[in-house]
Amino acid sequence: MLTNNYGSTADLIHSLTHIDIMVLEASGHPMFKIQENWLPEFQQSSKLQTIFTYAQKYQYPDYFTCTDPGQLNYVTLKLPTSAIKQPVVILGPFLTTAFTIDEVNDIIAENGYNISERSQLEQFYQSLPVLSSTQINDLGTLLVNLFSKPLVPATQGAKLISNNPPTPKAGKIIDTEHQQQIVNNYLNEEKITNAIASGNEVAVRQLSQTMTKIFDSFSNRIPNKPLRSSKNICFVFNTICRIAAHKGGVHPLYLNDISEKYALLIEKQVNLQGLHTLVVSMTDEYCKLVQQVSTNDFSPMIKRAADYILLNLGHPIVLDKIAESIGTNPSYLSRKFKQEAGLTITEYINTHRIKEAKQYLSSSQPSITDIAMMVGFNDLNYFIRVFKKVTGKTPSQFRRKTTGAPASK
Repeated sequence: MLTNNYGSTADLIHSLTHIDIMVLEASGHPMFKIQENWLPEFQQSSKLQTIFTYAQKYQYPDYFTCTDPGQLNYVTLKLPTSAIKQPVVILGPFLTTAFTIDEVNDIIAENGYNISERSQLEQFYQSLPVLSSTQINDLGTLLVNLFSKPLVPATQGAKLISNNPPTPKAGKIIDTEHQQQIVNNYLNEEKITNAIASGNEVAVRQLSQTMTKIFDSFSNRIPNKPLRSSKNICFVFNTICRIAAHKGGVHPLYLNDISEKYALLIEKQVNLQGLHTLVVSMTDEYCKLVQQVSTNDFSPMIKRAADYILLNLGHPIVLDKIAESIGTNPSYLSRKFKQEAGLTITEYINTHRIKEAKQYLSSSQPSITDIAMMVGFNDLNYFIRVFKKVTGKTPSQFRRKTTGAPASK
């Protein structure tokens, strides 16, 4: 196969699979690449070079699959040329199992990422297709066959347009059982809306399983297109969850980010299993937002102050800046905040920073020093003192109890 056809073939494969693809020349440098997904640092050049080196051991038409430390998967094929060190095509990343938000956070912690990158990394993992072993084998077969000989370009011939009018459909008769199903669907929708708005995590997780079954009942809304039908329902459900979280006191900036994220993730799914996983993840994340950043219990002025704090948690925060941002006097704000929140502004800031730190300490990585910096503490000793005051344990003690791992500063 001619080198200048690699790009055309790779472009066709991407169009068919919607999975990132690259062709590496004999030196290991990319000669062609289509990469829609942003790759985290631990998946970049060094890891791809390892895959390339390993691929040289295989003989065409055998392909191989690779799973890296970040649990991302690739299908790789050494291309058929006469060169001693042959070029390699790498198709991926994709997943073989869907991850929950907690599992994604474990991967993030193990690879030492900071708090500001968490949402981006969650979005990256949840945007990837989840493929079965049969689908992976189909990808390998596709690579082998499309790269086996030069691609033959095709042009469109005649175009047939039917002028036959559509056949009118008979009126739909809704039986009693179907009527009850419709009523139950709307009741469940109302239940999960209320559960999200109140931050009831137990109820949300129970009801989200019910919602996946409801979506399946709508999968025939567009005839012969169950995935498209289910995606459309998921878009609607994303809006319902956003409205519920806003009712629960979540700031619109949080809601805009999460709503946009899930709109993209829904469209990228390639099967119903991926949508089911997304529904559970979506309801859980909206509910956790209500738990973590709701300011519904405050007066309008204190609500604005609390929103400012929560939106800037990873950065230095001082009373004067908060007061200036909401147009009030610092001493008055300090007094009113303590009255309504039951905490001083400093205590409120530290409490929420410690909540963030506990998520990362639930894994053996990153180091305690790195966690302190990630969540906005510039002084390790101060972080340790505050952590113990809030939780009753030092960060090291909390980590040992949670993970059983030795502490690392």
